[in-house]
Amino acid sequence: GGKVLWNQTLGRLGCLCNEEMHVVGLHGKEPPIVVAEEADAILTFAIDPAGENACTSHRSGLMRHYRLDGGKPTMARAWKAHDQVVSDVAFDATGNFVATGCVDKTAKVWDFTGYFCTHNFKGHPSLVSIVRFHPKRLQLVTVADTEIRLFDLKSSTLVGLMKDHLATISSISFGPGSKAGDFQLISGGRDQVVNIWQLDKDKVSLARSVPVFETVEGVTAVATADLKTAAQAGAKQDTFSQWLCSDDIPAYAFITVGSKCQLRVWNPKNGKCLGTIESPHAAKGLMREVMSVSASGNQIVSIGDDMNIVLWYLPELKVSSYIMGHNDEIVHVQFIPELTYTDDNNGGSSCKVSSKRFLCLANDEHPRLVNARGFNATFLRGHKETVLACDVSADGAWIATGSKDQSAKLWSAEDARLVAEIAGHAGAVSALSFPKKRPKNAKGAAAASKEPLILVSGSHDKTIKLWQLPSPVALAAASSPVDVQKAKITVLGHSKEINAVIVAPNNKLFASAGQDKLVRVWTFPDLKLLGECKGHRKAVWSVAFSPIDQVIASASGDGTARLWNLKDFTAIRSFQGHTGAVLKVAFLGNGMQFMTGGADGLVKLWQIRTADCAASFDEHEGKVWCVDIIGDKMVSGGSDSKLCIWRDTSEEHAKVLHNELAEIAAKDTRIGLLAKEGKIEQALSLALELDRPGQMRQILSTYALNIVSKRLDAEEGAEMKEPDPPAQANIARWVRSLKQEQLEKFIGILDQWNTNRKMAPLAHMFLNIVLAEVPPDQLMKIEGMNATCESLLSYFERHQARVDALLQKTFVFDLVLQSSGLGLSMLEEFDNEPSSALPIAEVTASKETPYKVSGDEKAGKDALKATMDVLMGGSDDDDDDEDEGELDDEVAAAAIAEMAEDNEDSDDEATLRSAPPPKKKSRKKST
Repeated sequence: GGKVLWNQTLGRLGCLCNEEMHVVGLHGKEPPIVVAEEADAILTFAIDPAGENACTSHRSGLMRHYRLDGGKPTMARAWKAHDQVVSDVAFDATGNFVATGCVDKTAKVWDFTGYFCTHNFKGHPSLVSIVRFHPKRLQLVTVADTEIRLFDLKSSTLVGLMKDHLATISSISFGPGSKAGDFQLISGGRDQVVNIWQLDKDKVSLARSVPVFETVEGVTAVATADLKTAAQAGAKQDTFSQWLCSDDIPAYAFITVGSKCQLRVWNPKNGKCLGTIESPHAAKGLMREVMSVSASGNQIVSIGDDMNIVLWYLPELKVSSYIMGHNDEIVHVQFIPELTYTDDNNGGSSCKVSSKRFLCLANDEHPRLVNARGFNATFLRGHKETVLACDVSADGAWIATGSKDQSAKLWSAEDARLVAEIAGHAGAVSALSFPKKRPKNAKGAAAASKEPLILVSGSHDKTIKLWQLPSPVALAAASSPVDVQKAKITVLGHSKEINAVIVAPNNKLFASAGQDKLVRVWTFPDLKLLGECKGHRKAVWSVAFSPIDQVIASASGDGTARLWNLKDFTAIRSFQGHTGAVLKVAFLGNGMQFMTGGADGLVKLWQIRTADCAASFDEHEGKVWCVDIIGDKMVSGGSDSKLCIWRDTSEEHAKVLHNELAEIAAKDTRIGLLAKEGKIEQALSLALELDRPGQMRQILSTYALNIVSKRLDAEEGAEMKEPDPPAQANIARWVRSLKQEQLEKFIGILDQWNTNRKMAPLAHMFLNIVLAEVPPDQLMKIEGMNATCESLLSYFERHQARVDALLQKTFVFDLVLQSSGLGLSMLEEFDNEPSSALPIAEVTASKETPYKVSGDEKAGKDALKATMDVLMGGSDDDDDDEDEGELDDEVAAAAIAEMAEDNEDSDDEATLRSAPPPKKKSRKKST
């Protein structure tokens, strides 16, 4: 919705869609140019004549300049144009000036190069809804309610005031005058009148008023010079073509669209209607705008309330093509198959199925045949009410549609021609199905074309009808639609409205589903009930037969899809995963998976054997009403008005995954080779690239052990084997060589290692190197570095506490080892001098003893004293140093005596016990 304009240079239409500006081609194959600003909707826009720049007005009140070079818009400037919202924007013929009309009743002209205001025109009675520049002169036309004003930019004066309309003016257009450089202004309003104004250089005059007897929504002028040449070369069958071939025709004709849902051509000279064409648009045919899209005037487009674009050819006034714009809810989509038969060397034949188009129902009365590679569409016009159901024949030649008007219609898929009208239901036709068995070869297809065409329909009147239609050959030869009033078989299908019907792939069974929560299975084509599938707690919306097995899948409003056995009609599995109703189910070609669409906006892929959801797709933003699959393609539609075309990339993904695994395996092998060759730094880099922290640790460990082993062997003088290649690793150099991405990954690995008790020392070593070698500015660029530092510090504290506790425990071993060593050395002294030696207790008890302590004893006592200092906590006061020293001597002597007791023979035990105890001294600190 919103403004639509044509740019001749680009050859594209500019329009608004979802508060964005889209520039699209008429053929629907080119990707659109999209101009959007996040959180600031575009209200109106203009594109310069060269097609290089766009000027947009936004909800925020800002104007923005976008460059469209190369199809990738870039914003050049934003500025505030008015205090209130801008309602229209227009460029002049040179592209140097841009005009804005605002709801503040003013119109401004801006220099588009310098972004400054050159003119500010006031005096309008209400908001300025339309602004347009004169095609040749520097004059500006503004429209405000029922008034039109013409301003001259050179003199900044009002040239003319046009006030002949009695209701709001909805559209204006410029038509060439009789003289070169002269133009006339055509204005259409809701007063059912079109006025033609003569625009002279310094005045404006009313040339003619044409009553059109309808509310005018759009008006455009088309030049007649080239149209006259085309009409003279044509058949001249219609009134417009005959008029073009006459003499003394004006330089242009004008075309109107309005409330009568007709496109009409008018003679500006006498105000006579030259041709009337009924609207091809849906939504009751209402059209909102019409414009010429070629300089010669032989093409026009109309935009309707259905938000679709129709391209017309002149002078024939025939519809050339449809371009899908914004649709209403997409309630059904289905591929139209194309069968290709090929003969093999064994005399057999194979059938290849492909598709380039699909059928789409958009909650209106006109089904669409849509090109799967673009936006082009062909409308099937014939129903009077909303179409609810459709189906495509197995060979793709015929299309059936069912509507709220209680009728079904049959169409030719090739030319969208109506071939049969089917009436007989007492309610809306809500479900349709053709037989699904395809001919195996061309001979079978030729034979099937001569047999009657079968169609099954389900309705809100709770009945199922089987229709026998003329053969495809007869339908193709019919000059007018065949009228079918009586069904071959009619059965009461369900106790409530019927939602879905489908024929099995082998044409032997038929299934139906309804609002009564049941799935019923019938024989085909005689429609005898075989059984019911019970279990759903809410209405069943869709059913599908498996292409390879005797099972059927159903989708229900209770949020589940179920798989049923066709032998005993019992439930095999229930598939749960959607948070809302499951609205559609469709099997994949392999029969081992199926897709579901749900009210939660998700399309899910299910594994039948495990009932697991293999994948979920969230492209849709509303209910997913429909899904269809053919070959490796899938199409889906929903309440968000989106049509999504999908492609199965499973094989490509598997191939890519296989290649990635092969590449990783090769790199893993290369890591081992590099480490073996001694290229430690390269091996570390490759392991880091593959995110192999375990291999990095193994490389460093092996490297360190090899170095230590070689040094030990060298010290012991062992015979060296032939040396391996020298492994030279400079970790600091390697850290400096890391790029930013590699450094970020490496810091993450170190953070992970730091949480592990065994790996923490290695992490600390690397972190020490990183902090020493990497500049702080580079570390600050790492994303999430603050959180990483907090994590590192937290674990550092834990590791430090653990190391401190371990260190304290080692002092006990020091005490035991030092004490044991001292005792042994003293015993050796006693053994050497048994007669002169005094008892050990006496030596340790008295400082005046003549016994001389050896060097080993002195070292042992010093070590023991240092150990005891640590264990005792050291001295806090200087005054206590002497007493503590004496105390330490006594404790050391007692420890030595105790060790001696354990080592002496039993004969010396009495002597040791008879030694006097050491003299006690007062203690100022508790031990």
